[in-house]
Amino acid sequence: MEKIYRIIANTNLDFKDKRHLLCLEAENSLPYVEISQQAQTYLKEGTICDLFEGNAPYRPRYILPDFLLFMKQGSEYLNISPPKNLFEAINALLIIYRFVPSITSYPVYLGQIEELLEPFLSTVSPKEAENLLRFFLINIDRTLPDAFVHMNIGPADTKVSRLILSLEKELKHSIPNLSLKYSPETPDDLALQAIDTALVTGKPYFVNHQELVNDLGKDYAIASCYNTLLIGGGSHTLVRLNLKKVAEKSNDYSDFINHKLPEATSLLVEIINARAKFIVEKAKFFETSFLAKEGLINLSKFTSMAGFFGLYEAVKQLTDLNMGKDGEAEKYALDITSHARDLMDSYTGLYCEGYCNKIGFHAQSGIDTDIGVTAGVRIKYGEEPLLYEQVNLEGKLHPYFNAGISDIYTFDPTAKENPAGLLKIIKTAMKKGIRIFALTTTDSEFVRVTGYLVKKTDIEKYHRGELLREDTVKLGADSIRNNETLKRRVFGKS
Repeated sequence: MEKIYRIIANTNLDFKDKRHLLCLEAENSLPYVEISQQAQTYLKEGTICDLFEGNAPYRPRYILPDFLLFMKQGSEYLNISPPKNLFEAINALLIIYRFVPSITSYPVYLGQIEELLEPFLSTVSPKEAENLLRFFLINIDRTLPDAFVHMNIGPADTKVSRLILSLEKELKHSIPNLSLKYSPETPDDLALQAIDTALVTGKPYFVNHQELVNDLGKDYAIASCYNTLLIGGGSHTLVRLNLKKVAEKSNDYSDFINHKLPEATSLLVEIINARAKFIVEKAKFFETSFLAKEGLINLSKFTSMAGFFGLYEAVKQLTDLNMGKDGEAEKYALDITSHARDLMDSYTGLYCEGYCNKIGFHAQSGIDTDIGVTAGVRIKYGEEPLLYEQVNLEGKLHPYFNAGISDIYTFDPTAKENPAGLLKIIKTAMKKGIRIFALTTTDSEFVRVTGYLVKKTDIEKYHRGELLREDTVKLGADSIRNNETLKRRVFGKS
């Protein structure tokens, strides 16, 4: 009860933050989903982390409704008819967004936005269309104050995509997160506009569209940080494994590969499947959600996600080699990653039909409480090699991760003078296997923490103790400090 009182009396939290934390406390007053004693031990010591999803999950972590179907059929539950013009289309989307749950309580996916709105552009004048989209983005920023809210555009060239990029550069919001699905069909001038916007705002991501289509089919989307999931589906849960801690438990590399990693992976799967089972069978989410009843989501398109992080430290612990510096470290990094993927694929994922009954393999981006451990399979910040060497290594690692992976490349401000050069780098990176490429500059107001954005001015406000609308600023500020994010190597710096 004392913890509940502290939440209520905390003057650094506003109403929505207190409500979210109080809901979590209520959930955590229940026993943890049924798992073995050994699995509980791995959770308590932090070798496995459930990302504070709660003891008794009652909704999937990530939900990606089929918004295109929603636009075609409307919603009986929301009393919305299929929209006939751009006013109605934007209004309909803004309404349904407020009814899509997630682990954050905000929607993590806003749709393939040009597919949703392009058909209605002709119903208004060009100026009205621009103004409506501007107010649409402003409304999202103000009413969904969470940097994990994510919108997709591309790969085709559309008026809506170009308007979104132009308005994002003008508005300079950290919300929504934005991805451009990039492929050979994407015209260079659209890609260059995306680069121009990213150099100011840190978004959009460049997404290797063809590689993800090869893995998941064309009906995929990027949600939350950089999770690659099926439209109309999502992920029940995301539980992660700290490879650094597994390495610390191991006597040597052979013990790690042959004993400790298999043991930890089996416990990871146990926890993931227990949580998915609780959501489907105990909480009966899919039996009670209007999204499922109206066909906007389907259990058959869901999976769960296993997150892996701390590869850099695991390699260092086991071999005394440094990824990005010692050539031989690459061999161990690839061996660990491929072995972990094979182990995960050897198990059946409960209610994971969307991924052929397998649990999605994810490079977990890291959280604010991580200290001394690197996100995903990235090279430690400040230790990155030359750009082409980093791309070569990461291009070999990225293809293993069908449920999401990215890397962040920080450039000197002079890069703004050569956007065509940056486009060549992105094209080369994708040919090398990079799945998601994020770019930014050192002078940007925006910091891409691991998979989401925060403003430097908001971080300063947080450190002054000011109340902030965006609930991800605290996560970002603490993560930047604890993970030394600003030590990222700057490419092109003289």
